[in-house]
Amino acid sequence: MHRVVAVTPAGRKRYLELLAHYVLADVTIEQWQLWDNCRDPRDRVFLEELAQRHPGRVKLVRLPGADGGLRSINRFYPTLNDPNTFYIKLDDDIVWLPRHFGARLYQHAAAERMRYIWWSPLIINNALCSWLLKYYSQVSIDADLTAQAGCVHAWRSPAFAVHLHRAFIEAVRSRALAAFEVPDFVVSLARFSINCIGFFGSDVLRLGTAFCPPEVDDEEWLSAVLPSRVGRPGRIAGHLPVSHFSFYTQEHHLIASGVLEEYYRLAGLQPGVFEIEPLPFKHRLKRHLIARWLEARDEYVIALPEGNRPQTGALQCLTPSQQ
Repeated sequence: MHRVVAVTPAGRKRYLELLAHYVLADVTIEQWQLWDNCRDPRDRVFLEELAQRHPGRVKLVRLPGADGGLRSINRFYPTLNDPNTFYIKLDDDIVWLPRHFGARLYQHAAAERMRYIWWSPLIINNALCSWLLKYYSQVSIDADLTAQAGCVHAWRSPAFAVHLHRAFIEAVRSRALAAFEVPDFVVSLARFSINCIGFFGSDVLRLGTAFCPPEVDDEEWLSAVLPSRVGRPGRIAGHLPVSHFSFYTQEHHLIASGVLEEYYRLAGLQPGVFEIEPLPFKHRLKRHLIARWLEARDEYVIALPEGNRPQTGALQCLTPSQQ
């Protein structure tokens, strides 16, 4: 048996308050390590308060020079080298976890210990997982998805994410999560968004910095390069759903959509007022033109099986001047 430890590159308070609700309620997760990679000092204060309120259970991990950038995250991986621990890395914007998630992912991984290098749950709002949902679940998705991490609909489109999230929230409320189950799948020679992955500390100890070198894109390395080098692919546990809020291509619209508030209410929590700094005009215009050029849409149909209401209609998108 291994101890189960969750780790999160942190972080943004608006998401971490919700994630903390789930992680700290999961008695199968022995410890939660928060990697201090904050850009906003107010978020850092929240991390410190969280660690103070839960001594021993929440551990704040700091490394010199962590500046909030993606490359800073790589330097934390070598600390996850306890051979008796199964680590679960969660993005800070994971907004829903199933009951006893830590034990369930660990048990799945332990049963396949030497065949795979990491394990991921089925992530709601993850491009490859959305492709699996389209072709292998009971959820009906009308978009022409591709099996690529950068799919124009499943990765780039905020409208797609809104409808998918609302279909998932409805499934949770109506206890219809079986509709989102897919078979287990292998991930090999393909980039996969590592919004939530579990791995054994013994592999980090054995590989050292080769597990995730400091200069690489950790997502590309862990999902595609590392599995090909060690001869052990990644694995998606298709029966175990987890919800990821947004990619940077979606975040501004999703914050405005009210979906985050819906996740807070789903958890029985009172949502706050969620603010996000507006994008510069040229960035907003660029995203708008790229989406239109690539034929992303404002309207999708994502429907649960018969007896559940389909999610239809157009996302109320903001114009560049309104954002």
